[in-house]
Amino acid sequence: MADVPVHNHAIDRLRAGAVSLGLSLRMGLAPYAARVARTCGFDWVFIDLEHGPMSFETASDMALAALEAGITPVVRVAGHEPFHANRALTNGAVGVIFPHVDTAEQAQACARAARFAPVGIRGVPAVFPQLGFDKPPLAEATRRLNALTTVIVMIESAEAVANADAIAAVEGVDMLFVGASDLSVEMEQPGAYRAPAVRDALDRVAEAARRHGKFAGLGGIGDAALLAELVGQGYRFLLAGNDLDLFMKAARERTREWGALGG
Repeated sequence: MADVPVHNHAIDRLRAGAVSLGLSLRMGLAPYAARVARTCGFDWVFIDLEHGPMSFETASDMALAALEAGITPVVRVAGHEPFHANRALTNGAVGVIFPHVDTAEQAQACARAARFAPVGIRGVPAVFPQLGFDKPPLAEATRRLNALTTVIVMIESAEAVANADAIAAVEGVDMLFVGASDLSVEMEQPGAYRAPAVRDALDRVAEAARRHGKFAGLGGIGDAALLAELVGQGYRFLLAGNDLDLFMKAARERTREWGALGG
């Protein structure tokens, strides 16, 4: 991996004003899952250590394979403690998604956990996979990795929506990412993404991100017409689904088509 460039394809797409699409890897196996995602046109892969069934070793294998494939590995960690982010980043992650961030104080702790001093408290690892395992001078390595790392905080509650402006103002937070399923359930409107209260919450998060020059992302919504509206509001970092759901949809279509061949 010595020739792997320092690159964050997913964020480059956002900076260019394009939509950045992610695929959640639930059943795909390393090392080829990331390459398949890249070939299919995805910009990043979502590796889930909060709800996902995989071991950390498998998650790291997926992240390292994504680096080699030129697709951005984004890891959702299980909590806000510094070791969550530190371990994910040490073992291949470029973006870190922190779940259930409800306050600016929590957001600040997450941002500091993901970056080295003087802006954070991340521990210095023995290896730098994002730099192709090269070891430049430490001052250069920490500077480059701080710039490369994307800190993403999840907005999943009414409290988080109420604090969205303060969260977006936190230095070191790069993106507000709405977990639409959790948010709608927490607001007692499960799956009702067009309900006025849920729609207003989505609007408020997008506005907070825009006001503070941060990116906005979301997952959980499959309504293409609604997504088009939300993209127009600034939601461009989109989790486009997981491999299991996409496989099942295609598999059902195949069994319906081929099952009818016998008459």
